[in-house]
Amino acid sequence: MIHVVGAHNKARYKGYLRELWQQRYNVFVEKMGWTLDCADGIERDQFDRPDTIYLLCIDDNGKLKGAMRLLPTTKPHLMSEVFPGLCAEGVPSSETTWEISRFYSLTGRHLMLERDRTVSELVCGLYEFALLSNIKQVSCVASMVLFPTILKAGWDVTPLGLPSVSDGEVVLAFLIDLNESDYKTVASNRKIGGSVLHVSSLQEEQLEIAV
Repeated sequence: MIHVVGAHNKARYKGYLRELWQQRYNVFVEKMGWTLDCADGIERDQFDRPDTIYLLCIDDNGKLKGAMRLLPTTKPHLMSEVFPGLCAEGVPSSETTWEISRFYSLTGRHLMLERDRTVSELVCGLYEFALLSNIKQVSCVASMVLFPTILKAGWDVTPLGLPSVSDGEVVLAFLIDLNESDYKTVASNRKIGGSVLHVSSLQEEQLEIAV
């Protein structure tokens, strides 16, 4: 189940957010070897701020299995502040365009099926939340290694410029259109039936975004 967490319900998810930043450190710093300016054991940066929205994948046992971060592109965000050179015609900025970053799911040999389910729920949760919140597109910087998988999943993707090397990885900036037709394709490809959003958390945050 995908929980929508932001300014209006962060207090109730305080423990999960603490775990989120610990998991991000394990995934991005320890496992992937990213060079990030963060405290030992915690990956939290200037973009983890009051207006940040988090999509948290929490299973039926209350375990945090993965997450992604959403930021309004009308304010400073990862692409505008760290990767503007990846955008040939300028960084996209619009009330209906948000950025996704720090997208991860827990990995491990014995967790592959669960990991795939987590990714599927997060992707479909993003579409659902966007369609309910008047978010038409999301921008993202990701490794080129993931790009074929993204295309195969049915996402409508537009590259924003040429790839570049960052922290030893070839990365690319792109836009993803989020619409009802593509959502149905992605949900079918991901074998997701029905809503994956946690209703009460959505009601607390989504209405504020849509105003």
